[in-house]
Amino acid sequence: MTHEPQIQILTRKHRSVFFWLLVMVFLITLPSLIFYTTGYRLSFENEETSIVTTGGMYVTTDNLEVDVYLDEEQVERPRLFRSAYYIQNITAGQHRIAVQSPGYQTWVKELPVDSRVVTEVSAFNLPIQAQLRPITAYETATGTAVYFSTGTSSTVFRDATSTEPFVYSSSTATSTFQLNEEFVFVESLFGTTSTSSKSVFDRFMDEVSRFGFSTSTPPEATSSTSTTTKTVRGDIELLDADGELYAKWQGSSTDIPYYFCVASSSRASTTQRYGEHVAVAIKEARASTSTPLLIDENRICRTQIKLDRLRQDVFYYDFFPNSSDLVLMQLEDGIYVTEIDDRSWQNTQLLYAGTNLQIIVENDVIFVQDGDQYFQIATEIESN
Repeated sequence: MTHEPQIQILTRKHRSVFFWLLVMVFLITLPSLIFYTTGYRLSFENEETSIVTTGGMYVTTDNLEVDVYLDEEQVERPRLFRSAYYIQNITAGQHRIAVQSPGYQTWVKELPVDSRVVTEVSAFNLPIQAQLRPITAYETATGTAVYFSTGTSSTVFRDATSTEPFVYSSSTATSTFQLNEEFVFVESLFGTTSTSSKSVFDRFMDEVSRFGFSTSTPPEATSSTSTTTKTVRGDIELLDADGELYAKWQGSSTDIPYYFCVASSSRASTTQRYGEHVAVAIKEARASTSTPLLIDENRICRTQIKLDRLRQDVFYYDFFPNSSDLVLMQLEDGIYVTEIDDRSWQNTQLLYAGTNLQIIVENDVIFVQDGDQYFQIATEIESN
Protein backbone atom coordinates (compact mmCIF):
# COMPACT_ATOMS: atom_id res chain seq x y z
CA MET A 1 0.00 0.00 0.00
CA THR A 2 1.38 3.37 -1.11
CA HIS A 3 1.40 6.25 1.28
CA GLU A 4 1.05 9.80 0.04
CA PRO A 5 3.82 12.13 1.20
CA GLN A 6 2.88 14.26 4.13
CA ILE A 7 3.89 17.93 4.17
CA GLN A 8 4.62 19.13 7.63
CA ILE A 9 4.11 22.74 8.61
CA LEU A 10 7.23 24.48 9.93
CA THR A 11 7.28 24.89 13.61
CA ARG A 12 6.86 28.35 15.07
CA LYS A 13 10.54 28.43 16.05
CA HIS A 14 11.70 27.50 12.53
CA ARG A 15 9.38 30.05 10.95
CA SER A 16 10.80 32.74 13.21
CA VAL A 17 14.39 31.79 12.35
CA PHE A 18 13.60 31.77 8.63
CA PHE A 19 11.90 35.18 8.84
CA TRP A 20 14.80 36.86 10.61
CA LEU A 21 17.25 35.24 8.22
CA LEU A 22 15.43 36.89 5.29
CA VAL A 23 15.38 40.21 7.13
CA MET A 24 19.15 40.02 7.62
CA VAL A 25 19.72 39.20 3.93
CA PHE A 26 17.54 42.17 2.96
CA LEU A 27 19.36 44.57 5.29
CA ILE A 28 22.75 43.40 4.05
CA THR A 29 21.86 43.77 0.36
CA LEU A 30 19.86 47.02 0.74
CA PRO A 31 22.89 49.36 0.71
CA SER A 32 24.27 47.75 -2.44
CA LEU A 33 20.85 48.00 -4.12
CA ILE A 34 20.61 51.68 -3.24
CA PHE A 35 24.23 52.13 -4.34
CA TYR A 36 23.43 50.54 -7.72
CA THR A 37 20.07 52.16 -8.43
CA THR A 38 21.36 55.67 -7.68
CA GLY A 39 24.00 55.33 -10.37
CA TYR A 40 27.14 54.34 -8.44
CA ARG A 41 29.40 51.61 -9.78
CA LEU A 42 32.69 49.97 -8.81
CA SER A 43 35.37 50.55 -11.40
CA PHE A 44 38.18 48.02 -11.85
CA GLU A 45 39.80 49.68 -14.87
CA ASN A 46 42.77 51.01 -12.89
CA GLU A 47 44.99 49.13 -10.51
CA GLU A 48 42.96 50.48 -7.62
CA THR A 49 39.25 49.84 -7.33
CA SER A 50 37.30 53.09 -7.39
CA ILE A 51 33.70 54.22 -7.19
CA VAL A 52 32.27 56.04 -10.21
CA THR A 53 28.88 57.57 -10.88
CA THR A 54 26.95 56.64 -14.02
CA GLY A 55 23.96 57.78 -15.99
CA GLY A 56 21.86 56.43 -18.81
CA MET A 57 20.66 57.20 -22.31
CA TYR A 58 17.21 56.58 -23.75
CA VAL A 59 17.30 56.39 -27.56
CA THR A 60 14.16 56.16 -29.69
CA THR A 61 14.39 55.20 -33.35
CA ASP A 62 11.94 55.41 -36.24
CA ASN A 63 13.32 52.24 -37.82
CA LEU A 64 13.27 48.89 -36.03
CA GLU A 65 16.15 47.32 -37.97
CA VAL A 66 19.00 49.56 -36.85
CA ASP A 67 22.26 49.20 -34.96
CA VAL A 68 23.05 51.56 -32.08
CA TYR A 69 26.63 52.45 -31.18
CA LEU A 70 27.86 54.21 -28.06
CA ASP A 71 31.40 55.58 -28.43
CA GLU A 72 32.03 53.30 -31.45
CA GLU A 73 30.93 50.20 -29.53
CA GLN A 74 27.73 48.47 -30.59
CA VAL A 75 25.02 48.30 -27.96
CA GLU A 76 24.13 44.63 -27.59
CA ARG A 77 21.52 45.10 -24.90
CA PRO A 78 17.96 44.31 -25.95
CA ARG A 79 15.49 47.08 -26.62
CA LEU A 80 13.39 48.43 -23.79
CA PHE A 81 10.51 48.77 -26.24
CA ARG A 82 10.17 47.96 -29.94
CA SER A 83 11.39 51.42 -31.00
CA ALA A 84 13.67 52.39 -28.11
CA TYR A 85 16.98 51.51 -26.50
CA TYR A 86 17.79 52.13 -22.85
CA ILE A 87 21.53 52.16 -22.27
CA GLN A 88 22.64 51.98 -18.64
CA ASN A 89 25.93 52.29 -16.75
CA ILE A 90 27.31 55.15 -18.86
CA THR A 91 30.07 57.08 -17.13
CA ALA A 92 29.44 60.81 -16.73
CA GLY A 93 30.85 62.92 -19.57
CA GLN A 94 30.50 63.48 -23.32
CA HIS A 95 29.48 60.45 -25.37
CA ARG A 96 28.89 59.88 -29.07
CA ILE A 97 25.75 57.97 -30.02
CA ALA A 98 25.26 56.67 -33.57
CA VAL A 99 22.30 54.89 -35.17
CA GLN A 100 22.82 53.23 -38.54
CA SER A 101 21.61 50.46 -40.82
CA PRO A 102 22.57 49.21 -44.29
CA GLY A 103 20.80 51.27 -46.95
CA TYR A 104 20.02 54.13 -44.54
CA GLN A 105 21.74 57.39 -43.71
CA THR A 106 23.58 57.47 -40.40
CA TRP A 107 22.37 59.60 -37.50
CA VAL A 108 25.02 60.81 -35.03
CA LYS A 109 25.08 63.06 -31.96
CA GLU A 110 27.55 63.81 -29.19
CA LEU A 111 25.75 64.49 -25.92
CA PRO A 112 26.58 64.85 -22.23
CA VAL A 113 25.54 62.17 -19.77
CA ASP A 114 25.23 63.27 -16.16
CA SER A 115 25.43 61.14 -13.04
CA ARG A 116 22.14 59.56 -12.05
CA VAL A 117 20.36 61.21 -15.00
CA VAL A 118 18.88 59.65 -18.16
CA THR A 119 19.61 61.62 -21.34
CA GLU A 120 16.82 61.42 -23.94
CA VAL A 121 17.42 61.50 -27.67
CA SER A 122 15.44 60.60 -30.81
CA ALA A 123 17.13 59.31 -33.98
CA PHE A 124 15.86 59.11 -37.55
CA ASN A 125 17.29 57.35 -40.60
CA LEU A 126 16.19 58.06 -44.17
CA PRO A 127 17.07 55.78 -47.10
CA ILE A 128 20.36 56.61 -48.85
CA GLN A 129 18.66 56.05 -52.17
CA ALA A 130 15.30 57.74 -52.63
CA GLN A 131 12.38 55.31 -52.60
CA LEU A 132 9.68 56.43 -55.04
CA ARG A 133 6.30 55.02 -56.00
CA PRO A 134 5.45 56.09 -59.55
CA ILE A 135 2.07 57.68 -60.27
CA THR A 136 1.41 57.64 -64.01
CA ALA A 137 -1.53 58.78 -66.09
CA TYR A 138 -2.18 55.25 -67.35
CA GLU A 139 -1.74 51.79 -65.90
CA THR A 140 -2.22 48.22 -67.01
CA ALA A 141 -5.29 46.17 -66.13
CA THR A 142 -3.39 44.81 -63.13
CA GLY A 143 -2.53 48.30 -61.84
CA THR A 144 1.09 48.51 -63.05
CA ALA A 145 2.32 52.02 -63.87
CA VAL A 146 3.00 52.69 -67.57
CA TYR A 147 5.63 55.07 -68.99
CA PHE A 148 5.43 55.97 -72.66
CA SER A 149 9.13 55.91 -73.50
CA THR A 150 11.76 53.74 -75.09
CA GLY A 151 14.36 54.69 -72.50
CA THR A 152 15.56 52.80 -69.48
CA SER A 153 14.57 53.15 -65.84
CA SER A 154 17.53 55.47 -65.21
CA THR A 155 15.79 58.18 -67.27
CA VAL A 156 12.81 58.06 -64.91
CA PHE A 157 14.47 57.42 -61.56
CA ARG A 158 17.58 59.54 -61.20
CA ASP A 159 19.56 58.13 -58.28
CA ALA A 160 16.35 56.56 -56.98
CA THR A 161 14.56 53.25 -56.98
CA SER A 162 10.92 52.33 -57.49
CA THR A 163 8.98 50.67 -54.70
CA GLU A 164 6.60 49.12 -57.26
CA PRO A 165 7.10 47.57 -60.71
CA PHE A 166 6.38 49.60 -63.84
CA VAL A 167 6.48 49.01 -67.59
CA TYR A 168 7.51 50.96 -70.68
CA SER A 169 5.36 51.27 -73.76
CA SER A 170 7.08 52.14 -77.03
CA SER A 171 3.70 53.15 -78.47
CA THR A 172 1.74 56.24 -77.48
CA ALA A 173 -1.56 54.43 -77.95
CA THR A 174 -3.56 54.28 -74.72
CA SER A 175 -6.41 52.03 -75.81
CA THR A 176 -4.92 48.98 -74.12
CA PHE A 177 -4.45 50.78 -70.80
CA GLN A 178 -6.76 52.25 -68.21
CA LEU A 179 -6.76 55.73 -66.73
CA ASN A 180 -5.16 55.97 -63.30
CA GLU A 181 -7.62 57.72 -60.96
CA GLU A 182 -4.88 58.45 -58.42
CA PHE A 183 -2.97 60.37 -61.09
CA VAL A 184 -6.02 62.53 -61.70
CA PHE A 185 -6.27 63.22 -57.96
CA VAL A 186 -2.57 64.03 -57.50
CA GLU A 187 -2.48 66.20 -60.61
CA SER A 188 -5.42 68.14 -59.25
CA LEU A 189 -3.56 68.74 -55.97
CA PHE A 190 -0.69 70.40 -57.76
CA GLY A 191 -3.01 72.10 -60.24
CA THR A 192 -5.01 73.85 -57.52
CA THR A 193 -1.92 74.89 -55.56
CA SER A 194 -0.39 78.26 -56.30
CA THR A 195 3.38 77.73 -56.52
CA SER A 196 6.31 80.03 -57.11
CA SER A 197 9.99 79.71 -57.97
CA LYS A 198 10.76 82.28 -55.30
CA SER A 199 11.96 81.23 -51.89
CA VAL A 200 9.86 81.62 -48.77
CA PHE A 201 11.85 84.67 -47.76
CA ASP A 202 11.56 86.35 -51.17
CA ARG A 203 7.81 85.87 -51.15
CA PHE A 204 7.66 87.30 -47.64
CA MET A 205 9.54 90.37 -48.80
CA ASP A 206 7.13 90.70 -51.71
CA GLU A 207 4.19 90.34 -49.27
CA VAL A 208 3.00 87.23 -51.07
CA SER A 209 1.44 84.51 -48.96
CA ARG A 210 3.34 81.24 -48.92
CA PHE A 211 1.75 77.85 -49.52
CA GLY A 212 1.19 75.57 -46.53
CA PHE A 213 1.94 71.90 -47.10
CA SER A 214 -0.90 70.57 -45.06
CA THR A 215 -3.68 72.10 -47.12
CA SER A 216 -4.50 72.04 -50.79
CA THR A 217 -6.38 75.33 -50.68
CA PRO A 218 -4.93 78.82 -50.26
CA PRO A 219 -5.19 80.32 -46.75
CA GLU A 220 -7.74 83.00 -46.06
CA ALA A 221 -6.48 86.54 -46.37
CA THR A 222 -6.02 88.56 -43.23
CA SER A 223 -5.55 91.82 -45.08
CA SER A 224 -5.77 93.23 -48.58
CA THR A 225 -2.03 92.93 -49.16
CA SER A 226 -0.90 89.82 -47.28
CA THR A 227 -2.05 86.53 -45.80
CA THR A 228 -0.95 84.57 -42.75
CA THR A 229 -0.48 80.81 -42.51
CA LYS A 230 0.45 78.99 -39.31
CA THR A 231 2.30 75.70 -39.47
CA VAL A 232 1.56 74.15 -36.09
CA ARG A 233 1.70 70.62 -34.70
CA GLY A 234 0.78 70.26 -31.07
CA ASP A 235 2.42 73.14 -29.22
CA ILE A 236 5.24 73.66 -31.74
CA GLU A 237 4.94 76.26 -34.50
CA LEU A 238 7.21 76.56 -37.54
CA LEU A 239 7.80 80.12 -38.67
CA ASP A 240 10.10 82.08 -40.97
CA ALA A 241 11.56 85.38 -39.82
CA ASP A 242 14.58 87.49 -40.76
CA GLY A 243 15.64 85.04 -43.44
CA GLU A 244 15.68 82.01 -41.14
CA LEU A 245 13.40 79.14 -40.12
CA TYR A 246 12.47 78.54 -36.48
CA ALA A 247 10.60 76.02 -34.38
CA LYS A 248 8.83 77.80 -31.54
CA TRP A 249 7.39 76.24 -28.40
CA GLN A 250 4.02 77.67 -27.35
CA GLY A 251 3.04 75.39 -24.48
CA SER A 252 3.88 75.24 -20.78
CA SER A 253 7.33 74.69 -19.31
CA THR A 254 6.27 71.33 -17.83
CA ASP A 255 5.46 69.87 -21.27
CA ILE A 256 8.33 71.35 -23.28
CA PRO A 257 10.31 68.75 -25.28
CA TYR A 258 13.67 67.78 -23.76
CA TYR A 259 15.73 69.15 -26.66
CA PHE A 260 14.65 72.73 -25.93
CA CYS A 261 16.34 72.45 -22.53
CA VAL A 262 19.88 72.21 -21.18
CA ALA A 263 21.25 71.78 -17.69
CA SER A 264 21.59 75.10 -15.89
CA SER A 265 25.26 76.07 -16.15
CA SER A 266 27.68 78.73 -17.35
CA ARG A 267 28.05 79.76 -20.98
CA ALA A 268 31.43 78.04 -21.22
CA SER A 269 30.00 74.80 -19.86
CA THR A 270 26.98 74.99 -22.19
CA THR A 271 29.32 75.54 -25.16
CA GLN A 272 31.39 72.51 -24.22
CA ARG A 273 28.40 70.26 -23.58
CA TYR A 274 25.94 71.29 -26.30
CA GLY A 275 27.77 73.57 -28.74
CA GLU A 276 28.47 77.28 -29.00
CA HIS A 277 25.29 77.89 -31.05
CA VAL A 278 23.18 76.71 -28.09
CA ALA A 279 25.06 78.97 -25.66
CA VAL A 280 24.62 81.96 -28.01
CA ALA A 281 20.89 81.21 -28.42
CA ILE A 282 20.44 81.13 -24.64
CA LYS A 283 22.28 84.43 -24.27
CA GLU A 284 20.05 86.05 -26.91
CA ALA A 285 16.92 84.64 -25.29
CA ARG A 286 17.87 86.17 -21.94
CA ALA A 287 17.57 89.62 -23.49
CA SER A 288 14.49 88.82 -25.59
CA THR A 289 10.90 89.63 -24.71
CA SER A 290 9.36 87.64 -27.58
CA THR A 291 11.25 84.37 -26.97
CA PRO A 292 11.97 84.33 -23.22
CA LEU A 293 13.71 81.50 -21.37
CA LEU A 294 11.72 79.04 -19.30
CA ILE A 295 13.20 77.87 -16.01
CA ASP A 296 12.17 74.32 -15.12
CA GLU A 297 13.81 73.12 -11.89
CA ASN A 298 17.52 72.81 -12.75
CA ARG A 299 17.00 73.26 -16.50
CA ILE A 300 17.06 76.31 -18.76
CA CYS A 301 14.67 75.95 -21.67
CA ARG A 302 14.63 78.00 -24.84
CA THR A 303 11.29 78.57 -26.55
CA GLN A 304 12.74 78.90 -30.06
CA ILE A 305 15.28 76.88 -32.08
CA LYS A 306 16.72 77.89 -35.44
CA LEU A 307 16.61 75.18 -38.11
CA ASP A 308 19.55 74.23 -40.29
CA ARG A 309 18.74 75.12 -43.91
CA LEU A 310 22.26 74.26 -45.17
CA ARG A 311 22.81 77.89 -46.23
CA GLN A 312 20.24 77.51 -49.00
CA ASP A 313 16.98 79.25 -49.84
CA VAL A 314 13.86 77.52 -48.53
CA PHE A 315 10.97 77.15 -50.95
CA TYR A 316 8.57 75.15 -48.78
CA TYR A 317 8.54 73.67 -45.30
CA ASP A 318 6.26 71.76 -42.97
CA PHE A 319 6.38 69.11 -40.29
CA PHE A 320 7.51 65.71 -41.49
CA PRO A 321 4.53 63.31 -41.65
CA ASN A 322 3.58 61.76 -38.29
CA SER A 323 6.26 63.71 -36.40
CA SER A 324 6.48 66.90 -34.39
CA ASP A 325 10.27 66.63 -33.97
CA LEU A 326 11.25 66.57 -37.67
CA VAL A 327 10.80 69.24 -40.35
CA LEU A 328 10.44 68.73 -44.11
CA MET A 329 12.15 71.39 -46.25
CA GLN A 330 12.46 71.96 -49.98
CA LEU A 331 15.80 73.66 -50.59
CA GLU A 332 17.55 74.69 -53.78
CA ASP A 333 18.91 71.23 -54.62
CA GLY A 334 16.34 68.88 -53.14
CA ILE A 335 13.99 67.87 -50.35
CA TYR A 336 15.51 67.45 -46.89
CA VAL A 337 14.45 66.40 -43.43
CA THR A 338 16.01 68.04 -40.38
CA GLU A 339 15.53 67.44 -36.69
CA ILE A 340 14.56 70.32 -34.40
CA ASP A 341 16.94 69.03 -31.72
CA ASP A 342 20.07 71.17 -32.13
CA ARG A 343 22.05 69.88 -29.18
CA SER A 344 25.55 69.22 -30.47
CA TRP A 345 24.27 69.73 -34.05
CA GLN A 346 21.17 69.15 -36.14
CA ASN A 347 21.10 66.02 -38.28
CA THR A 348 19.82 66.95 -41.75
CA GLN A 349 19.28 64.16 -44.29
CA LEU A 350 18.47 64.29 -48.01
CA LEU A 351 15.12 62.74 -48.91
CA TYR A 352 15.05 63.45 -52.67
CA ALA A 353 17.45 65.40 -54.89
CA GLY A 354 16.26 67.74 -57.64
CA THR A 355 15.95 71.37 -58.67
CA ASN A 356 12.70 71.47 -60.67
CA LEU A 357 10.46 70.19 -57.89
CA GLN A 358 7.13 70.87 -56.26
CA ILE A 359 5.88 68.94 -53.23
CA ILE A 360 2.62 68.50 -51.36
CA VAL A 361 1.83 66.57 -48.19
CA GLU A 362 -1.70 65.20 -48.24
CA ASN A 363 -2.93 62.98 -45.38
CA ASP A 364 0.66 62.43 -44.24
CA VAL A 365 1.75 61.26 -47.70
CA ILE A 366 4.51 63.14 -49.54
CA PHE A 367 3.77 63.69 -53.24
CA VAL A 368 6.42 65.13 -55.60
CA GLN A 369 6.15 66.67 -59.03
CA ASP A 370 9.52 66.45 -60.76
CA GLY A 371 9.12 68.07 -64.16
CA ASP A 372 6.13 66.31 -65.74
CA GLN A 373 6.34 63.21 -63.52
CA TYR A 374 4.57 62.47 -60.24
CA PHE A 375 5.79 60.26 -57.39
CA GLN A 376 5.07 59.37 -53.82
CA ILE A 377 8.15 59.37 -51.59
CA ALA A 378 8.54 56.46 -49.19
CA THR A 379 10.45 57.27 -46.01
CA GLU A 380 11.51 53.66 -45.39
CA ILE A 381 12.97 51.01 -47.67
CA GLU A 382 10.13 48.85 -48.93
CA SER A 383 10.82 45.24 -49.86
CA ASN A 384 9.27 44.14 -53.15
